[in-house]
Amino acid sequence: MKMLLAIVHNEDAPLLINELNERKYYVTKLATTGGFLKKGNTTLLLGLDDDQVEGVCEIIKQHSGRRQQIMYTPPAPSNSNVYNSVSSVPVNVEVGGSTIFILPVEDYRKV
Repeated sequence: MKMLLAIVHNEDAPLLINELNERKYYVTKLATTGGFLKKGNTTLLLGLDDDQVEGVCEIIKQHSGRRQQIMYTPPAPSNSNVYNSVSSVPVNVEVGGSTIFILPVEDYRKV
């Protein structure tokens, strides 16, 4: 038995959860925030039999596309008291996709 943790972009989560539910995979959904871009993510928890893991990973990959997004970086702090006239700098970053962790768990039915 496995515990699958999938971190996906908030925009991808509703369709992904619907697809998983239609295929009889039930999901626990957690609202999370990424540490790098500080944007909202959705973390999904699924308890799966070993033979279900590969199929669920494929469903997640199909519903969690990568895309480009413009982020604005704050100006660098200045040690002087002079006003820093540099405004935010636009940076093109890739967002979306998914991060999947698969953890072994003890099957509670056998304990």
